[in-house]
Amino acid sequence: MEPVKKIGIIACSGASNTGAYSDLVARKLMEMGKAKMLCLARFSVDEKFAEQLKTEIGKYIVLDGCPINCAEVIMKKAGVNDFIHINTTDFGIVKGKTPVTEDKINEIVEHILKISN
Repeated sequence: MEPVKKIGIIACSGASNTGAYSDLVARKLMEMGKAKMLCLARFSVDEKFAEQLKTEIGKYIVLDGCPINCAEVIMKKAGVNDFIHINTTDFGIVKGKTPVTEDKINEIVEHILKISN
C-alpha cells in the first residue's frame, strides 16, 4: 500500500499584516498535523526541490497575503502549477489595516481544511 501523501502549504509570509496571516495560518496547519509547511524561498533557488517532494506531497496549497500573489508566481516559475491558491484578502483582510486576530486565522484554517479534503 502506498503511503498517504501530505498536503504541502506554501505561505508568502510577507512583511505586512496580510503576509503575517498567511504565515500564521500555515504554521497553525503544520502544528495541527494537517499540512507540511514548505519554504517558498527554496522553490525560487532550488530547481530540484519540487521534484524531490513528489513522493511526499500529494497536494499543494499556496497561500498569498495580497493580490500581488508572489507565492503563486514563484511556484509557477518553479514549474509547480497544480495547486489550490488562496489569498488572505479574500477573507475581508485589508492590507496594512486589518489587525491580526486568532479568530480570523481560525476562519482561514477552517476554510483550507474544508477545501483540501
